[in-house]
Amino acid sequence: MSDTEDSEALNDSSEGVFLERWSRRKTAARKGETDIEALSSAPAPGLPDEEASAAEAEPPPLTDADMPPIESLDKDSDYSVFMSPKVSDQLRTQALRKLFHLPAFNITDGLNDYDEDYTRFAGLGSVVTHEMKRLLKRELEAKTASVEEVQAAAEEVAVSPTAAVAENNADMDDDAEESV
Repeated sequence: MSDTEDSEALNDSSEGVFLERWSRRKTAARKGETDIEALSSAPAPGLPDEEASAAEAEPPPLTDADMPPIESLDKDSDYSVFMSPKVSDQLRTQALRKLFHLPAFNITDGLNDYDEDYTRFAGLGSVVTHEMKRLLKRELEAKTASVEEVQAAAEEVAVSPTAAVAENNADMDDDAEESV
């Protein structure tokens, strides 16, 4: 016999064993009989079955009355109890607010642009930037131009006060001649 024939015979025999065992159990179940393997895997009649033990293992949902006072919570407290479905939203919110105000959770990442106070800034001291120099120069030029304009106007008035009086008199004479 070759290797392939041996493996086919083995598969046939293992399927046959499986099917025989399945058939025996099915027949025993119909007759109400129990076999030894079924008894060993079934729970003892005095013990609760898996579903009953799972139900007993889970405690009933916690309510607001079961929760510790919010003031007593600190960084080592168990906040998971506040996530119970029977706990009110208000109490859950208070507990989470207390948790997230703790220093361990109250850290900003530094990526928020408006976290810092930009209304107060450090002065430059004796540093004068190029832009500051340019603005100072423009301001100085504007002041000197306005001073020069004022001086020119003052010189014009101061140089010829008699000429201004004579011109004013001439204007009066012209007005008098026109009115006649």
